[in-house]
Amino acid sequence: MTGAAAVMTTEEIRGDAPRGVTMEEIRAAFIDMIRIPSVTGSAGEEEACAYLEKLLSRHGIAGERIAKIPSRPNLLAVLRAGGGKDALESGGDNLPPMVLISHIDVVDGDPGKWTHPVFGAVSDAGRIWGRGTLDTKHLTMMELYAFLRLAEMRNRLSRDVYFLATIDEEGGSAYGMEYVKSVRPELFAGAYVINEGGGFPLHINGRDYMMLTVGEKAVCKVRIWAEGTGGHASAPGDDQAMLKLAEGLERIFASEAELNCGSRRTHDTMREIVGSDEWDNPVGADIYGYAGQNSIGMRNYQIGERSNVIPARAETVLEFRVLPYASEQEIAEYLGRQLAGLPVRYEIMSYEPGFESHFENSRLKEFIGSLNEACARRGFSGRVLPMLALGRTDGRFFGSEGSMVYGCSPLLMGDSFDVVLPKVHGCDESILEESFTFGCQVLCEVIEKNCLKEENQ
Repeated sequence: MTGAAAVMTTEEIRGDAPRGVTMEEIRAAFIDMIRIPSVTGSAGEEEACAYLEKLLSRHGIAGERIAKIPSRPNLLAVLRAGGGKDALESGGDNLPPMVLISHIDVVDGDPGKWTHPVFGAVSDAGRIWGRGTLDTKHLTMMELYAFLRLAEMRNRLSRDVYFLATIDEEGGSAYGMEYVKSVRPELFAGAYVINEGGGFPLHINGRDYMMLTVGEKAVCKVRIWAEGTGGHASAPGDDQAMLKLAEGLERIFASEAELNCGSRRTHDTMREIVGSDEWDNPVGADIYGYAGQNSIGMRNYQIGERSNVIPARAETVLEFRVLPYASEQEIAEYLGRQLAGLPVRYEIMSYEPGFESHFENSRLKEFIGSLNEACARRGFSGRVLPMLALGRTDGRFFGSEGSMVYGCSPLLMGDSFDVVLPKVHGCDESILEESFTFGCQVLCEVIEKNCLKEENQ
């Protein structure tokens, strides 16, 4: 038996009255969550949602299921500043709401390649082993710990606070955050969002840094095709669609460096903080390079279905990952220049804008200050270093609406980025127990600092 049914009895869940959350409780709940095999699209998604519902209920907080189909629910809970009961009654000091987001679905794992059971949540050598320990059930429980602590002090809330645990992030988010946005759009504009992607430390050029994601690249998918004369492969002609397409692609990829658009503010800030363009940590160097360049990748292609037939049409789909604030129009202009004079056509299939919060932003400064202080109090003295998220997260649904999205699940150097990155979606995903405790305490302090009024107010 897995999940909530194996952990809490009905009497324990009901309890006599809501009570304060403890680190012991949140650690046990983290173990339970890892043991729920909430693989994207499986029944485990609903089981994980139900487990979180029971935890919230145990502390006197109602959870709201938001589901495109009943078997795949997302979970939302809210704390209103000033005792308001709905969005129109928010009693905050006109501050944007804080939204704590994470996803509770996970990718699967091959048991034969893992040291411990994929969903065993085994504690061994000071680590907790299991799928989701880093992506992103650790963040779910860190945020839940802070949320439940805030619930104990809700009379001091300066802003509304939302706890939002979603499913389907690993599958594209159509049943998850994308659907939540379609039915609850008021949550997404102008919010203050804590997200995944950052909080992993790195040692660079002799110093420790706490990585903090402050934005994401835009993603644009483009179909490119050419047409020609088809026929039998034994008699190829000069009018071949494949040759035309190949020439177009050669031009596009050869001039990738000319795709000069978007904001490099995060890249420049990274250089200023580290003090060099030369980074001795290979993972850090890759993250730094990623924040300063645009890239083009080929996602799929179609050049015929039979080996002995020359197709009359050849096409491929390119994915442009471009820096924040690069526009769809700039990508179209780039393609127009590269394909000028060639019998090759293109169409933009989709465009998802990027976003970025710069270090001059007062809200980000406040967040960084409180993060630095909380980390230092617990023995981590490194500086905060901004980065762009590696890939797309559910934060994109907020960033495109003007929300400030910060990826932060703070961990210790034993779980540095270069150590954990191969484990995310890989084998033997695990987290140091002391890292998990550190992250809960640090993130809780940061959230409280940004959500609570002073006691004498």
